[in-house]
Amino acid sequence: MAGRFGRDSGAAQRMGVRVAGVIAGFVVLALVVLGVHALRGGSGPDAATSTPPSAGSSSGSGGSSSGATSSAVVPVPPVSAAQLAALPRSTTFTTVHGLPSSSGATSDGNVVRIAHAQVGFDAPGGSPKVVIPATQLGLDTWLPIVDRRSGWYQVRLPSRPNGSLAWIPAAGMRTAQTDWRVHISLAAGRMTVMKGTSQMGEWTVGHGKDATPTPVGQTFLLAGFVDPSETFSPVIYALGAHSDSLDTFGGGPGTVAVHGWPTAAGRIGKISHGCVRVPAAALSMFAKLPTGTPVDITAS
Repeated sequence: MAGRFGRDSGAAQRMGVRVAGVIAGFVVLALVVLGVHALRGGSGPDAATSTPPSAGSSSGSGGSSSGATSSAVVPVPPVSAAQLAALPRSTTFTTVHGLPSSSGATSDGNVVRIAHAQVGFDAPGGSPKVVIPATQLGLDTWLPIVDRRSGWYQVRLPSRPNGSLAWIPAAGMRTAQTDWRVHISLAAGRMTVMKGTSQMGEWTVGHGKDATPTPVGQTFLLAGFVDPSETFSPVIYALGAHSDSLDTFGGGPGTVAVHGWPTAAGRIGKISHGCVRVPAAALSMFAKLPTGTPVDITAS
């Protein structure tokens, strides 16, 4: 684990550089956002072309609206203003309860844009459990879709516990699909980035020590930041996962993210508090990935 977001006291500010989402290995970070510059980007893939927008493009263009995926649509139950006010927000800073969880559920690159604050339910037509904000760490919220049922999407959340899932109504939602994928093998200490069947890059990376391991399972690219105060790696990419061994780090929620490291020796083997430390070339590749890109972390 290295550093924390937001040591500066100034207000958070968007960078002029656009990045099509964020992804990378992992560093368990304290995500204190004030003073950190968000990497703006085409947050979310382009559904029309099945590819993410390039750096400098507008965010999330080309999405599609999707409704029911079966003939028997389960209606959305009413949620009162009092219920809504009492629901926890699902962000990297929060822990959610009463929802299904599976780090093994896969999205296959399917994502949905949360365009406005959206209630998440424990089942189609079930009980409301969370509110999912329209932005996460300053970027548009795009969440992986892991299941479809009766006019509903089951999405992966960025909150604790890892693998938390919620159901949201599918009607009117904008969806997209990306063929980018990241695989991190902890046993091999290797990270591979794929685009369809083409390998775009492979690197040796450092990851968590035995006492503070990098969590395994499928997660996703959540957001990216530039923090000039972090000399070890100003560019940091947060994932939708958290440390299983640290409840907090540096005052933050123990979010698993990705960053570089100034020395090659610091990017090899079990060396971090949960991060995956990557070389500069890998960070450059991550800048091409859309928000919501699946990241598979395996022990083997």
